[in-house]
Amino acid sequence: MSTTARLARIFGASRTPRSDVGLAAGVALLAGLMWWQASKIPPPFFDPLGSAAVPRGVALVLTLLGAVVLLRAIAARPWPAIVRERDYRTRPDIAVGIYVLALAYVGVMAAGVLGFQTATILFLAAGTALLSIFHLRSIVTGLVLAVILGVGGTLLFTQFFYIDLPR
Repeated sequence: MSTTARLARIFGASRTPRSDVGLAAGVALLAGLMWWQASKIPPPFFDPLGSAAVPRGVALVLTLLGAVVLLRAIAARPWPAIVRERDYRTRPDIAVGIYVLALAYVGVMAAGVLGFQTATILFLAAGTALLSIFHLRSIVTGLVLAVILGVGGTLLFTQFFYIDLPR
C-alpha cells in the first residue's frame, strides 16, 4: 500500500487539494504569528501558566489542524485537473458591502456612537440580509440570531469574562 493510500485511509482525501494546501499554509502562518506574539508577553508573577499559555495553545491546535488539512491534500495525489465552474457568478459588490459593514461596525463602537450589543445586532442583521441577497426568510432568521448573539455575547463578555465592552 502506498503512502498516499495510507494517508487517505487515516485522514481521508481532500476534494480541493490545491486550496487546502493554501489554507494549511495560511493557518501555519497565523499560528506562527500567534506564537511569536505570545512570546512577547511577560512571564507571570502568580499564575503558573501565565497569559501566554492560551495563545500558544491555540497556535499549537491551529498548527495541528493545518497539518491534518495538508495531509488530506497530500493524500489526494495525483490532484485532479482544475475545472472552472460555469454557473457561478462572482459578487464583488457583496464582498465590498461586508467589508464596509465591518468597518462601520468597528467605527461606530470606536467613536462611541453605539455600544457592543446594539452594534453587533445591527452588523449581524445587515450582514445576513446582504449575504442572503435580501431574502425575507433569511433576514428574519438572521435577525433572530443577531439578537441572540448580540445579547448573549454581551452577557458572556461582561458577566463571565468580566471584559468591559463599548457601551
